[in-house]
Amino acid sequence: MSAGGAQRMGRYHTTRRVCAALLLAGLWAGAQAAPKKTLETNAFFKLEALLTRPDLWSLATNNFSDAVGGGGFFWVNQEQTTARGGEDVLLRFLDLRVWETLVQFESGHVSRVDVSFYNHGDAGDLPPKAFTALLDKIGAGLSNWTGVAAAPLPDVLGPARAKIQRQAWVKPPTRLELEWSVTRPRVQSGQQIEYRAEFIRLKVLPSAVSAAARMVLPKPVLARTAITLKSHVQVATNGAVVIRDVPMVDQGDKGYCAAAVMARVMGYYGMDFDMHQAAQVAGTEAKGGTQGESLRDALKRIALKNNLHFLPLQNLDVYELQRLCTEYNRFAKPAHKPKASLEEVDYHLDKLIDSMDADLLRQARTKRTNDLNKLKADVAKYVDLGIPLIWDVYLGLVKEDCLLPQDRGGHLRLIIGYHKKTGDILYTDTWGPRHECKQMSLADALTMTFGLYVIKPNSL
Repeated sequence: MSAGGAQRMGRYHTTRRVCAALLLAGLWAGAQAAPKKTLETNAFFKLEALLTRPDLWSLATNNFSDAVGGGGFFWVNQEQTTARGGEDVLLRFLDLRVWETLVQFESGHVSRVDVSFYNHGDAGDLPPKAFTALLDKIGAGLSNWTGVAAAPLPDVLGPARAKIQRQAWVKPPTRLELEWSVTRPRVQSGQQIEYRAEFIRLKVLPSAVSAAARMVLPKPVLARTAITLKSHVQVATNGAVVIRDVPMVDQGDKGYCAAAVMARVMGYYGMDFDMHQAAQVAGTEAKGGTQGESLRDALKRIALKNNLHFLPLQNLDVYELQRLCTEYNRFAKPAHKPKASLEEVDYHLDKLIDSMDADLLRQARTKRTNDLNKLKADVAKYVDLGIPLIWDVYLGLVKEDCLLPQDRGGHLRLIIGYHKKTGDILYTDTWGPRHECKQMSLADALTMTFGLYVIKPNSL
């Protein structure tokens, strides 16, 4: 099976313009995705070959590669609990384009298949009439394929009360649940929210799993109490302290690192919450990413609606950036380098960082031992509690050992551990295999840090 995704570009473009009197948004202004790849029309895989297998629900991980040979699937994580397709080979089902398919495994066997007929991140905007027409076509195709009419299911409220509509079909030994959602035009907090088609997805389950027995959005019980949270923390003999069981979400070639990080955190807390739902709540664009205020508001709303708390730990606002420029210039002057100025770059963060020498910036940031100690203390405190930290960084300022699909710009990742002996931090990215647990020195980590946040139970 192809390792896949080594060269995928998840550009997270960071452009921020503010008045000096206003605070800068705490989270970067979104990722810019690379241009979508054009796939050859003859390079496709029909999902019927997988979904009609009589042994689908007993198909084991070690046989999966042969079962989807030529389908372009790859493992999202080393534990081989999720396989993803739709990137290198065009997928089709019911003679319709499929943008992404996730095959989930439990106890070494297929447990669920998620088929994305449409999502805003991959497919772009879809007007209301076109969205309805596609939905009708999918529904008719599923009725024809199963030989039964659709059974309506109650609407459910997704994260932060985003409505999800549903229908179901049963074709033993398989149950199919079609879910879709749109953002309706409205005024929210004084701002006009425009219509946006969000997603149409199909959940394929064993027919023994009834709708009544399965919660679409289960309550977050996995990591609720201090005891259960700490049970996810593993201390290795070499001194590494790591939070286990943080699910991997692969953002693909979309600028969805923020949405994928949100999905990973909420998945860790036990919720059936994918990155397309996160993107809907946050207003994420595939090319533009998530605007800082929108993402922060979305994190707060999602946390509140699920009895969790969003807490900012560090945030480089405009005043902190002014201080950073002052300290940087103290190093730049004797090195005969141009001085850094927020005003001269019109508060454009990319231009500010481009104007700085990376080595001098590192010296300026790490000079303050209080900042180093605070980062170290924040990481140790929350990792020890079993709470992953949402880490807002700027890539390209320090060298990283693992090849990154994105080489520069703002990015969101998770800190999931630290090393007691070396002080290094352990972190993970939303790019699938090889990005599940990586290591970096504390000084390098501080150099690239522009924000640090947690979503945690209210009791902690």
